Amino acid sequence: MALSPTAVLVSSFLFYCGYYFMHYGKQPQVYKKKTSKFSHFLDNYVTTLVKPFWSFFVVPGGRFQTIVAALLPRDYKVSYYRKENISTPDGGEFLLAWASPGNKDEPTKPLVVIFPGLVSRSTSGYVQIIVKELIKLGFSAVVMGNRGIEIPCQTGKAFCAADTNDMQLAVNTIRERYPNRLIAGVGISFGGLLLSRYLAQKGENSKLQAAFVYCCPFNPVAGSVNLEKWDNWLLYNVFLTNDLLKIYDRSREKFVGVVDHQKLKRVRSIREFDIHMTAKVFGYESVDHYYKDSVITTKFLHSIKTPTLCLCADDDAFVPIKSLPYQEMAQTDYIAIAITHGGGHVGHLQGINPLSTPYFVEMMMDYFTAVFNHSDELPEIEKPTYSVQ
Repeated sequence: MALSPTAVLVSSFLFYCGYYFMHYGKQPQVYKKKTSKFSHFLDNYVTTLVKPFWSFFVVPGGRFQTIVAALLPRDYKVSYYRKENISTPDGGEFLLAWASPGNKDEPTKPLVVIFPGLVSRSTSGYVQIIVKELIKLGFSAVVMGNRGIEIPCQTGKAFCAADTNDMQLAVNTIRERYPNRLIAGVGISFGGLLLSRYLAQKGENSKLQAAFVYCCPFNPVAGSVNLEKWDNWLLYNVFLTNDLLKIYDRSREKFVGVVDHQKLKRVRSIREFDIHMTAKVFGYESVDHYYKDSVITTKFLHSIKTPTLCLCADDDAFVPIKSLPYQEMAQTDYIAIAITHGGGHVGHLQGINPLSTPYFVEMMMDYFTAVFNHSDELPEIEKPTYSVQ
């Protein structure tokens, strides 16, 4: 006896539900040094770390969730940015976009500095979500825009994963203006890679109370190999490459004599772009030399002295799970990493409503609320001269 179409649909739905409930809804795997002060802090105050992550029911896998998250129309538009160009010693410029409702500077509020992804800007969807949620909690935010992203390059230099000079200037500028303010940093994807390197380079002098690093490709060598696979190239790589070329085209006259424009016109992947652009501009022998130099090594991890919570997904095409140094992180006193089953790259949509607050934003807000209200319980925290209400 043949099954009716309704019976087939119901059976298929029930089978899918069984698969979903069997594979998702798990607590993240958290790797941290259990005897560290930072570990106790997280156990006491960041309850999201033990909350099950129910990946978006319709597309729970990271591959398509990454795309859905990027394309979702969200009512999170930030209309109150105050944008400021910061000049660098070499004649370049980068952007600081201050999120100030009513155009008010409120120097007693805790401040979060956001370092976005490779081609992201202050108006990117996930950046605006973070800003809105921080403002809602009573904090302030400022977004750093790399050279060439929102303002054209002023010199023949853009940005790369191993150069933190602009980030250092950004943090120094903010800290000089607000010497007693509680300030934390957020690095997403490429921004997380830069922030991790900065924290390692500065050690105890990072001038940040804490950091949150999300979807960071700690090993660009492994990440590049994975993105070169045909399916990942088709889904993500080609689109990011086109965005990089648009950024280059806005300032290409600044790179005359340094890069070959005709070769750049023909690139079809991030790796090819880095071969003909990034490696050339920053003086690397090859793109492999550049990627290897950008890896956050064990030595770098142990040099970080700023309390840093990291979040990644086990199905992130940009951050292969085998490339994550989670065991090394668990041996440090200042770093913890949570790895979810599902979530993709800068996705972490959850439940049945894709427009609800993403899981990574919930964890980030949970963490910063703890940081700003219990800063005296963080390891070696810089003490402010006022109390946080």
